[in-house]
Amino acid sequence: MRGTAPGLGAEEDAGEGGSDLVVVLGQSNASGTNTDVEPDGLDRRDARIRTFGASGPDAGRVVPAREPLAPLRGHPPGGMGPGGPFASLLLPTLPAHRDVLVVPAAVGGTGFRTHGSFPGVWAVGLHPPGVPNLLDLAVAHVRAALRAAGPGSRVAAVLWQQGETDGGQERGEAEYAADLDELIAAFRAQVPTAAAAPFTVGGLPAERLAAYPGHAGVQAALEATPARVPRTGFAPAPPPGHVNDVTTHLTAAGQRILGANHLAASRSALRAPGGGDGAGQQAAVGQPPRDQGRHRAGAVD
Repeated sequence: MRGTAPGLGAEEDAGEGGSDLVVVLGQSNASGTNTDVEPDGLDRRDARIRTFGASGPDAGRVVPAREPLAPLRGHPPGGMGPGGPFASLLLPTLPAHRDVLVVPAAVGGTGFRTHGSFPGVWAVGLHPPGVPNLLDLAVAHVRAALRAAGPGSRVAAVLWQQGETDGGQERGEAEYAADLDELIAAFRAQVPTAAAAPFTVGGLPAERLAAYPGHAGVQAALEATPARVPRTGFAPAPPPGHVNDVTTHLTAAGQRILGANHLAASRSALRAPGGGDGAGQQAAVGQPPRDQGRHRAGAVD
């Protein structure tokens, strides 16, 4: 297993086989809640793209990737997130003896220290009574995926798509940034090969930000992540018009743009001085610049 930074393409290949893992963390837009996904059409995956199920009959197994992918704890149960589109764009840049393994590890309606529609928190070391720590579950799931993927496999990219629940609490930029930076450091320390991989964070949809001004602190923290943390990138949300519920959840077309933006942000993170040492890398593949609520401005499924 390689410990050097993956090149997200053939330029870093040393002739060894194995899988490039694309890990997807966060809440509902990380998993997807859309119904317009086309698993046998636009969103059909190549045979070299597989997934390591996090729930359902394929939990803990490497199987061919077919949308919708199975999220952590089975919530939300359907739709397409950015992981599959990211994988489809990454695959053509890899040598023929390597494949892509998408590892879904997101849970809808969850935040760092509170949750909305589904129990779970992401803050490092936080274990409220009866509420699972999702970082702990995600780390265990990705470690299992690496074992199942076999020799030569590595974490190639980590995608974080989250913020609506914390935005609903109107958390400030510094407060959210502290939790996010601690999560990135913990994930990289606990998952083999993850320290070398780009970690990209996705922005909130323009419609969400317009409807809930209290989300501005979370959005600012996400945008500024590359200036704080090495080997990170910011992936803008799709342009307005790509949500299916007025403010929040992305359509399949929106997720295709978001996946492309995460890939561009991953490449930018690796091109930055020091592999992304706070040089402020922001991607813009689609146009740069999302829910109904339970918190002050709402929790999301």
